[in-house]
Amino acid sequence: MMENSRFFSRLKSRVNSLQRKYADNEIKASLRLFWWLCREFFRTLFYSCFYSMSKRLAKRNGDKLRIAIIVSGGIGDILLYGTAIKELSKRINYDYSIDLYTDEKGRKTILDFVFNKAHFISNLVETNFWNVFRRYNYDVIMCINRCTNTLYYDSKCVEKKSKWLRNFCKNCKEFFTKHYKFFEHTPRYHTLVGQWSILNNRTRIQGPDQCGLLGIDNSTHLFLNLGPENMEILKSFGLKEIPYITVQRGINAYEKLSEGVRMWPIKYHEGFIELFHRAYPDIKVVQLGHSDRLCKSMDGVDINLVGKTSLGELAVLLKHSLFHLDGECGMVHMKRFLNGRSIAIFGPTSEKVFGYPENINLRGNGCSSWCEWVSNDWESKCLRGFKEAPCMASVSPEMVMEAADKLLKDRKIFSYSVEWNNITEDKIADHIFSKNANKKIKIVDVSNKNGLSLAKTLRENFDDITVFDLNFPFDSFAKAEKDGLTLEYGCLYNISMPDNSSDVVIWQNRDAAVAQITYAMKELFRILKPGGMLIVSDISFQRADLSSFEILPKQCSPNKGVTIFSKTLAE
Repeated sequence: MMENSRFFSRLKSRVNSLQRKYADNEIKASLRLFWWLCREFFRTLFYSCFYSMSKRLAKRNGDKLRIAIIVSGGIGDILLYGTAIKELSKRINYDYSIDLYTDEKGRKTILDFVFNKAHFISNLVETNFWNVFRRYNYDVIMCINRCTNTLYYDSKCVEKKSKWLRNFCKNCKEFFTKHYKFFEHTPRYHTLVGQWSILNNRTRIQGPDQCGLLGIDNSTHLFLNLGPENMEILKSFGLKEIPYITVQRGINAYEKLSEGVRMWPIKYHEGFIELFHRAYPDIKVVQLGHSDRLCKSMDGVDINLVGKTSLGELAVLLKHSLFHLDGECGMVHMKRFLNGRSIAIFGPTSEKVFGYPENINLRGNGCSSWCEWVSNDWESKCLRGFKEAPCMASVSPEMVMEAADKLLKDRKIFSYSVEWNNITEDKIADHIFSKNANKKIKIVDVSNKNGLSLAKTLRENFDDITVFDLNFPFDSFAKAEKDGLTLEYGCLYNISMPDNSSDVVIWQNRDAAVAQITYAMKELFRILKPGGMLIVSDISFQRADLSSFEILPKQCSPNKGVTIFSKTLAE
């Protein structure tokens, strides 16, 4: 009944529209209405066949919950959707497999990068939409495009295995019924999604969690794995020990636009770079971008790496930059997933939806409203007819320079030292307790060889313990919650914690060989509070380069023993 009433409401609206448009030509109005009815008929037939096919094919195969998720978009979109998928996987609490599909050519490269070593994903497939149903049988089929839509789910099967997942699927389906326009002709209706987000005080990262069941907000831990094999890019371009910022002027590479409304004018970029060099002559400016054709070179940059990096190398460069300057685009999202900050210049998109609170989000006074997807060509030209979009042009180089000063003045210089190097691993918990009687301290346990055993021991005396690892069994999250622990996906070189946020950081190495120890230590020190303890065991520091921390390897525990480091605010 609801579907019928919705159809007749749309039919009435269409008739009224055609009557107004062709008031003097009834024949043309009738032909247009006939064509619209034909389209509606075939579309209804398509969806009927689609659901019928999915119900026949989505049968249980083995005992696992088999889930297919279809995603699309650029790297920023995929990063955000990955957060929703990660949070969903943590709540299923039943053995599952998630196959991730994209039907857009060339997107698998992005999927491979974003979900590198993400064990909550089983398979990454680049295929056309229909192959999802021809090749596999699934219990749940979802699509994420700004919001999550449940295309199909076997209600009885899913409820038997995971009541939470069944409730999630049901709520997403009800949301679709209420807000069906969000999902029709995407991305053309993304304007409506943006308006809904603003009205409901929700940001872009919360879009796939439209029902609130995933608990996503700006404090949610993010996941992006950094491979140590890409760290050499810093040494290759002389950036290993030199402070630098990154800048970019481009949009989604798949849009193939060398100029667009979301881009800050190149003369403004160059004006900012000149101001920046005057104020900070010792900090390099590095330009990033997809290709020379899409990202014009800027005068004044110290190192131009446009088109010269892989996605993995790009992530390393962003990770270690002091900040990133860009319009609202994928690299700003990536920088946030790398626990860094950006100066993001907003024009045709809303900073209320797309902005991160950690960033400095700039909007000028050249236009009173954002206009994302008001028309199909919104990215290529100003909808008000200006040659240079006033929304972006009203942000001056001086405004950006002021923002850069704020970010760089927040920088603090630290010194590091070895505090202890003669305890054994079985005494780590006792040592932490002897130095910290306060139960309220924050402890972070990273990729440890003994799993959760140390974390459980520490939980007897401390309340706030977070364990990061690349892989957890499907039932670990529910068990950890009962034990009072927090589990999060994360890698050694990119831990989703704010700077200077942890009282104790523990790394009991599990690998026979650790590549790029310097960068691992840099990340562990980054999240450690001044005055806190970094406890490292089973690492041979004898050949490690710790010069950037002014620590000599001979000061560390020999024979891969336990070494405790400290971090203090430099005078």
